[in-house]
Amino acid sequence: MLDSFLLFMDPEVKQHYKPTDPSYIGSRLQDLGYRVIKTTDPSSFEALIQQVDALIICSPTAEIEHWAKKCLSYRSLPLIWWFHNNPKVVVNCQIDIDIDAMLCSTMTDNEIHWSLHLCSNRYLQRIQWQKERELLLSKLEERKQIEKAKSILCDIKNISESEAYEFIRKQAMDERKRVVDVATSIIDVYPLLVANKGDGRK
Repeated sequence: MLDSFLLFMDPEVKQHYKPTDPSYIGSRLQDLGYRVIKTTDPSSFEALIQQVDALIICSPTAEIEHWAKKCLSYRSLPLIWWFHNNPKVVVNCQIDIDIDAMLCSTMTDNEIHWSLHLCSNRYLQRIQWQKERELLLSKLEERKQIEKAKSILCDIKNISESEAYEFIRKQAMDERKRVVDVATSIIDVYPLLVANKGDGRK
């Protein structure tokens, strides 16, 4: 559940909104019972972002990616784009960031509530997917290390792949290490073995 927000308004669009204007999302959110910290100063991001549940950015299309990356570099949070419609700006649809929700000044109170609710769910799903992806990539990298170590053992010991894996697995059990850690050690020491073997031939 999102209760508090950091609202950053690009100085370029601040002039278009007044706190008493019904189109000003910051005041509307406060009227709906949410806590809103407002700023136009990028240097305040690091301190303020620790105090809120989500980030709202109001900026032209061309600047949303820049401000979002700058602010979220301090902490991962749900990202909400308060869309500022400036007819003078050419819209570029290529935005390389994950936006969890959008707000616009014409939304009803009910639409704002639902948008924030869906934002929270979308962010949690996105973070879970990122964690699962990182885990899969880590497992894949570990598998590559183990396969490489097996190949080294097959070469220097003249044994089969299954025997090489059994050697790594037994070594890991004996040393109370993970299989991938033993595999990495074998890979690290292999260049030294090759160098020593080469020296012996001289």
